[in-house]
Amino acid sequence: MLSRLALALGLVATTGSAQAIPDRPEKLTFKPMTFEVPKAKDARIKLKNGITAYVLPDPTGQPLVTVNLLIKGGSYQEAPGKEGSASLMGGLLRSGGTAKTPADQLDEKLEFLAANLMSNLGETQGMLMLNLLSKDAKQGLGLMVEVLTQPAFAQDRLDLAKKNLRQAMERRNDDSTAIEQQQLGYLLRGEAYYTNQKPTAASLDGITREDLQALHAKLIHPENFVLSVSGNFERKAMEKLLNETFGALKPGPKAQKSAAIPVASFAAKPGIYVVDKDVNQGRVTLNLPGLRRTDADYYAVTVMNHILGGGGFTSRLVKKIRSDEGLAYSAGSVFTPGLFFPGDFRALFQSKSRSVAYGIRLAIAEMEKVRTAPVSEEELTVAKGALVDGFPANFANKAAVAGTFANYDYAGLNADQLLGEFRAKVQAVTAADVQRVAQKYLTLDKVAILAVGKASDLEEGDVKDHPGKLSEVAKLPLVKLPLRDPMTLKPLK
Repeated sequence: MLSRLALALGLVATTGSAQAIPDRPEKLTFKPMTFEVPKAKDARIKLKNGITAYVLPDPTGQPLVTVNLLIKGGSYQEAPGKEGSASLMGGLLRSGGTAKTPADQLDEKLEFLAANLMSNLGETQGMLMLNLLSKDAKQGLGLMVEVLTQPAFAQDRLDLAKKNLRQAMERRNDDSTAIEQQQLGYLLRGEAYYTNQKPTAASLDGITREDLQALHAKLIHPENFVLSVSGNFERKAMEKLLNETFGALKPGPKAQKSAAIPVASFAAKPGIYVVDKDVNQGRVTLNLPGLRRTDADYYAVTVMNHILGGGGFTSRLVKKIRSDEGLAYSAGSVFTPGLFFPGDFRALFQSKSRSVAYGIRLAIAEMEKVRTAPVSEEELTVAKGALVDGFPANFANKAAVAGTFANYDYAGLNADQLLGEFRAKVQAVTAADVQRVAQKYLTLDKVAILAVGKASDLEEGDVKDHPGKLSEVAKLPLVKLPLRDPMTLKPLK
């Protein structure tokens, strides 16, 4: 009882000393909370060699420092026939030791410091991340730079990484989720696009330490790095330390600024594409071209998507497919705005294979409703409120803020403008705007539908409760896509 009274008194105290204690809790009043978007310009510095760093001290936080080096580069730079070399290089940057410190000794040093050091390299960017106690920042940054600039790519570690990658490749057709993602890549971007040039048994066998060294030598250039640093430290001291470590890096003789990421187009032709996999649950995506983050329609599309399928239990697809019909545990939609070229729109759900055809009809109907009739004021208010109220969560801590700034910088985006205007732009979206962008982007005559599941059940549908074949859900051609050999990625007959 005493603790409850103390809590109540504390709450009242925050509203002003002149307020009397109310007789009911709902009568409590509070000062409105305001949130100011952090400014990237206030955190941005340039190191003496040109590397951009975002430095955000948190003097009241735990005595820890997090340093994240974003690397501009990835698998799009792989030499033909060396697919898989980027991911191997990214992992072995940390795990393969350095020229000065063998891998096992590096492990011991980091363990002694209670430090976590991780690395990877994906399709378009990589990461080298360090987290450790503030008092050990100088020693940790020294090791981080050593790992970045002097990797050994120890042969035994490379052999183990290749073995693990081969085992992962062997399982490519074991899971319908992996099959779906693989087939979506080919469907949406085409066979030749770099994201679909995956490692094969042949390319893996051909990768050597020299290949990793060659790719690494090209990347170690100050213009390929963006730093973000957060934690409990004094800013001036950290800036000095960064300049003594990362700021001292110079491009090697083979280093070069990473080339622009190849532009992609939406390659899928309208159709219903089926991949036969004998599983109980069918996986479905309805795919359409999207837009860029900088497009003027971005805010209206974000609100429209929240109402259609991105807003969880309040969204139409979830209500219809999951709650009303009970066809799926998960359903929804997502617009993924492209950073360098237009992204994709995707409506998706999972259901038993015989329910897939009916679920697709429901999804198409909901997409058509957004196109043909204005959304309600209640839906609009809920969607905009959720987006605006949830926006501050993107800045939950200094590490999140620093990482956001670094990623915007990497993409060449103006963080202060785009983040600063987000809430006002969302609030300005009208029902007419939602319908306009729905008509523009939800072009259902151009949709490419991918279904992964037992083909006979997918086609037959739910004869008893919801009759209708998969091939009849839309006036689109039905195309059967073969599974691919997991080790060669060639279509299986």
